[in-house]
Amino acid sequence: MTSEQTCLVQTHQKSDGNWYYVLVIDGETGAVSGPHDTEDDARTAGERELRELGMLEDE
Repeated sequence: MTSEQTCLVQTHQKSDGNWYYVLVIDGETGAVSGPHDTEDDARTAGERELRELGMLEDE
């Protein structure tokens, strides 16, 4: 039986105007990481972290 992990990056903007991301792996929310200047920068950083963890395939 194969069990696949569900991994995603959630981004949000705080009141300081900066963007942050968290990794959600199998429903477990990780620590907030940032700050980043744009939502795209935050998402890219989160995806890079997932790749480094071996949880996101390169396209």
